[in-house]
Amino acid sequence: MKKFVSLVLILFLLASAIPCFAQEVDSTNVQLIPLVPPTTFFSFASDTFHSGPTFTGFGGTGTFSSKAEVDLMVDLNDDNYGGTVTFLSNLNLKAEAYDYQVYYIGSQYLHVWKVYAEMTFTHVNPGVINADILGIGFKEGVLTSWSPNPYTLGETMTLQDSQSADQSIYMNSLPLLKGIGVPQEYLANSRDLAFTFTNVRSATSNGNPNNLVNISKEGIFKDDWKAEGSFSASASLK
Repeated sequence: MKKFVSLVLILFLLASAIPCFAQEVDSTNVQLIPLVPPTTFFSFASDTFHSGPTFTGFGGTGTFSSKAEVDLMVDLNDDNYGGTVTFLSNLNLKAEAYDYQVYYIGSQYLHVWKVYAEMTFTHVNPGVINADILGIGFKEGVLTSWSPNPYTLGETMTLQDSQSADQSIYMNSLPLLKGIGVPQEYLANSRDLAFTFTNVRSATSNGNPNNLVNISKEGIFKDDWKAEGSFSASASLK
């Protein structure tokens, strides 16, 4: 009986004398955690253009371009599942390489140019007015080629740029991209992009092994050339 009374007394003291651990919440002071939009990714795979090369270069210049039809993939959901939209698109790209340097590394040569470029992706929608998706431009991108010869390109090249290295880079969210929920502010920070070039070859036979493209000591393309290519880019909220 004493044990029972003691237990009742302890329970009474706990209920009456000790403050409850649950605290009343003042709703006026609740700090909401903002929903930060994820990074938006863009990409297209190599050789999705079935009517010609992805890129074309012009002999006697440092310029190259693209008018390829590509499947532009837009990933709205960072690296999570879902959120992917694919647009059949025309890539309209114009670029000029300048400030050429070549480096002898081991038994190979690394060719490096700075690049000025502008490009637009436009949705191809037969029977309907085409709509622009994405615009990109920069003044100090970098084009590289790894080759066996100081006066030819290799079979591959890369073109890349990023906001941390080149403050001139811009990405414009155009009407169709805004329409799927990517406003301009979602592309305001951490902008980066890279193209890969594969099967880089002279447009006509030039006598070189694998038709490697001739270049001058100033880095000017001596041959018209063509290449396949792929693309990846990303940007995030400011």
